[in-house]
Amino acid sequence: MIVKDIMKKDVATCAPTDSVATAIKIMRDHRCGFLPVVDSHGVVTGVVTDRDLCFALADGRHRTPEHMAVKDAVSHPVFSCFPHENVKAVIATMAKHHVRRLTVLNEQGHLQGVLSMDDIVQAPRGRGTPTAEEIIDGLKGIYKPRPIESVAS
Repeated sequence: MIVKDIMKKDVATCAPTDSVATAIKIMRDHRCGFLPVVDSHGVVTGVVTDRDLCFALADGRHRTPEHMAVKDAVSHPVFSCFPHENVKAVIATMAKHHVRRLTVLNEQGHLQGVLSMDDIVQAPRGRGTPTAEEIIDGLKGIYKPRPIESVAS
């Protein structure tokens, strides 16, 4: 099974200059918690999650959602895959980087869709699909505690 067989193709996005309030509205309207951030040339520059937005607002030095840009909340780096990749390999990428969602890009960095662990779990079972054990191993990697990074003073 390859990514393009199960990825979501109709994906809501936002721009780096959009306000956090706009991103929240997009997430609410599309019932999602993850938005690729796309620049004016259609290139993915980051992603933002509902969690990213909450943390940015909590640390926003009293800025309101209307006065904070998405670029101030965006997650870096962006972890991505390509439409032609094998889903089993993509599970390993998700586990390695502790992420449940990947943007799917073409060779120019333009968004083609999003692949989530939910998409993988809900995919029809058949020849070449990840086994339950492979999916569980991927989830274990995703949810494995990450080392705490210290900030140099």
